[in-house]
Amino acid sequence: MNGKKPLIVGIDPGTTTGYAVLDIEGNLLYVNSSKHLDLNQLISKTISFGKAVLVGTDKAKAPGMVEAFATKLGAKVISPEEDLKVIDKKEITKNFSFSDEHQGDALASALFAYRSARALLDKIDAFARENKRQDIVNGIKQIVIAKGVSIRGAVSILDKKEEEDKVMERVIVERKLSENDFLKLHKKLKKYETDIRLVRNYNNSLRNKIRLLEKNSVKYNSKEPENSDKRLDFADKRIKALEGRIISKNKDAEQLKSLIIKFNHILSDIGNFYVLKKLDNLGANEFSFKNKILNIRRNDILLVGDPNISSSSTIELLRNKVFVIVHKKPVSKKVEGAMPFVFIDSKNLEIDEDRYFGFVGRRQLDAEKGKSDWIGKIVEDYKKEKGQLISL
Repeated sequence: MNGKKPLIVGIDPGTTTGYAVLDIEGNLLYVNSSKHLDLNQLISKTISFGKAVLVGTDKAKAPGMVEAFATKLGAKVISPEEDLKVIDKKEITKNFSFSDEHQGDALASALFAYRSARALLDKIDAFARENKRQDIVNGIKQIVIAKGVSIRGAVSILDKKEEEDKVMERVIVERKLSENDFLKLHKKLKKYETDIRLVRNYNNSLRNKIRLLEKNSVKYNSKEPENSDKRLDFADKRIKALEGRIISKNKDAEQLKSLIIKFNHILSDIGNFYVLKKLDNLGANEFSFKNKILNIRRNDILLVGDPNISSSSTIELLRNKVFVIVHKKPVSKKVEGAMPFVFIDSKNLEIDEDRYFGFVGRRQLDAEKGKSDWIGKIVEDYKKEKGQLISL
């Protein structure tokens, strides 16, 4: 919950689609428009800024693209009681810069959504300050807005998530899984299975109600055609949303089952595995954030996404601790020659990965390490260090 920043996205769909991205405090991050922009492209352009929790539109009846965008990202749609007037949109956006009418409409939609949620957001901020929970305030906002739970309920969810993360960290770092830890994971799995069962039952109930509505469609069409259409439309949307939740819950449950099986296997034979500590890159910000969790020590092995991104301060901190780096992206010759590490390509290894750690068989890694000229690397680095000392 604390990874991606919560966002408010305004959308003006059409042949030319305008979209605007605000942070949860209402600050404009990005506004643009593009011709023939489909839903997947729109999602791709916005998720780089964070996670959408509110989606705004200037139409009383949300367009299909807005509904689909919100459903896919698990966000809440905010629409006005009646279509926003041109004069109102100009007033809302008067202090902002944009290039065309589509961008202006999208920005007005996003700002309208922010103003509609402002009271609730302020209430969450006040709660976080009073209870010293500013560290999870964004997570609280995400859950309260997108899931519709209470503020204290959201805090409870986040605290349970943190406790589960600590269990997983103990499993990996301490290389043991206590009976109590296992029971906690098992309890979560059972909760997912119960939630899935309840959602399925509710889904079936809605389907039965739709069948009843269809049987009485003649009566509804003759007396209240507009209300009947609205009921059917609402029920259909509700079913789609619930089906999405079922898929998500099933996925979570399967992932948790796989995680328990994988950790049990690895822990039962941990002596035959190396633990790799994961970094996205070797930059200063990435190292500073992740090392609080990883606590990189002497003789640790790293699994790095892109070692070409680096800082001199990180390299110096790792110089006397790490000798082997397993990398995902290819390392340039220049970087490989300049750094005091032996680089091994992950493509040649079978690695099981968690959020912060990877596990690889000792025989596999030792074999790949044996293929590298690691002795030559030590000699080369020694010569460089000696040369630097002489030059001083």
